[in-house]
Amino acid sequence: MQENNLSQSMEDYIEAIHILEKNNKVARVTDVGKELNVKKASVVAALNYLKSINVITHEHYGYITLTRKGKEIAERIYRKHKILYDFLSNTLNVDKARAKVEACAIEHALSEDTIEKLVLFVKQANLIIKKLKKSK
Repeated sequence: MQENNLSQSMEDYIEAIHILEKNNKVARVTDVGKELNVKKASVVAALNYLKSINVITHEHYGYITLTRKGKEIAERIYRKHKILYDFLSNTLNVDKARAKVEACAIEHALSEDTIEKLVLFVKQANLIIKKLKKSK
């Protein structure tokens, strides 16, 4: 389920900006383009839309900053991605590069409720695995 009826593409832009701010302290048009492997014109069009719905602030040729609303959305998307990535790579032993791509694809389709159920499932499965290992 997508955040506030945002498209998968817009969610990807928000998540990319969040990651860039987290890792580099700043996000720029060229950085977002590289992160998502898209052209500058596509980034600018997406930023104009995100600015119009108050998810980001961006001055022409300046840094991109998530607003409070943008940060809340980004953190939910990023959390889903991290949970799914961990599940795929650690629990299912999917190759890390593939897990990253597939987590990104899945994160847009799952609701918060489903993610919470997945977290509970993994916790319970880990407890069972620990108990089985101790009993050997």
